[in-house]
Amino acid sequence: MPILFTLMLVLMFIPIVASLAFMPYLTRETISFGISVSEETFRSEQLRRMRKQYATISLVIYIPLLFAGLYASMQSNTTLQGTLLGVVISLIAVISIALNILFHFKMKKIKASLPAAAKGKTVLAVDTSFHRQKLVLSNKWFFIHVGLTLASTAAALFNYDRFPEQIALKFDMQGNVINSAAKSYTTVLFPNIMQLLIIAIFIFVNWSILRSKQQLSAGDPERSVRQNAVFRRRWSMFTVLSGLAMVSLFSFIQLNMIYQLESSIILLVSLLIPIFVVLFAVALSFTTGQGGSRVARSETGSPVQPVNDDAQWKLGFIYYNPNDPSFFVEKRFGIGWTLNFAHPMVWLVFLGIIIVIALPAFLGQ
Repeated sequence: MPILFTLMLVLMFIPIVASLAFMPYLTRETISFGISVSEETFRSEQLRRMRKQYATISLVIYIPLLFAGLYASMQSNTTLQGTLLGVVISLIAVISIALNILFHFKMKKIKASLPAAAKGKTVLAVDTSFHRQKLVLSNKWFFIHVGLTLASTAAALFNYDRFPEQIALKFDMQGNVINSAAKSYTTVLFPNIMQLLIIAIFIFVNWSILRSKQQLSAGDPERSVRQNAVFRRRWSMFTVLSGLAMVSLFSFIQLNMIYQLESSIILLVSLLIPIFVVLFAVALSFTTGQGGSRVARSETGSPVQPVNDDAQWKLGFIYYNPNDPSFFVEKRFGIGWTLNFAHPMVWLVFLGIIIVIALPAFLGQ
């Protein structure tokens, strides 16, 4: 069992660490460590060295932490194991943020010294027909998720008498039960409630991919439109498939409530699905890049300066622009989208996230 768990962690941690270390290579070529630059500048020798330095420092720090995580996964004491893994994961997250901020300010100084930056001429490219394209998969695909949820719900109600009087709700890393609750319709149908919440979240994500702000490269707008369309379609496909994987996981959890499967099977399935989601996301990041920057990449970088909105990006990764009605915008660090924190609706989204996180704990009492 510990070997299986360790192997699963390796499959999950290595892609995550690789994506963190090489993230500067995956961003748009008009953004360097959260600062807007031209593609020509992005490909300059100075910034190449900077990206290489970032990746080297990251790997020197993350690889020992990776081994520390593997050591933690092999501990037989589940409390110690959970604590050590939590510390390792927290350190990776904190160090990643610290490195991004450090290189962001370094890049800010470099940009100020660039001759092109002093000219102050920037270009904003807009395609008024962009949102008329088919940019995401239809939300009708989520009927599959809903169908699976309804089938699981009907099966649970039909087999209600077969559920044990005490239902396992939480397992440790070894597959042992550490929390259970008396049988009731709430506990029996808890996985179905979670499935509905997950479906709602993934539909919202798919909608947000469609509605996010259009960001095109002024150097070659037509190529940028094609890249951005591919970028949105691929991540929409990821949303539909990973959503189906998560909904299937809760159907499996409900199945286990009835048949009390082997702990090794529970652990295997419970880790395989998150691993699938992580590997899928990392593969998309490396093959597509932010905004589709790695799709049909040009051989030479354009000298055109992109629109300079650096002042609206706090520390290079928090977007705060009261004059922008956009709710979703592309991240400057990382792959995907982030929120305009000056938009009032953002706080309603956070409230919804808190409810989703708190609901399982409430129902599990």
